[in-house]
Amino acid sequence: MLKLWHETGDVVRHNYGPPGHPCVLTLDDVNYLLQLVNHHPDWFLNELPVLLSNNRFISIHYTTIYRELPMQEFLAKS
Repeated sequence: MLKLWHETGDVVRHNYGPPGHPCVLTLDDVNYLLQLVNHHPDWFLNELPVLLSNNRFISIHYTTIYRELPMQEFLAKS
């Protein structure tokens, strides 16, 4: 707390911005993923990060894709 006081002049740490991790995927990246999944529904989930890395230069874990795809499906139905 003393270090925070010397650095900021305040004893309470303020969090600015939205909570959680910043978004890694842009709308174009998500659309690319959706096109891949719609075009090749038989591909395994662990193949998609390799394609993103090679074609979009993004390094993400397959769990990020696993979490993002159902959200996009929900948004498309709304």
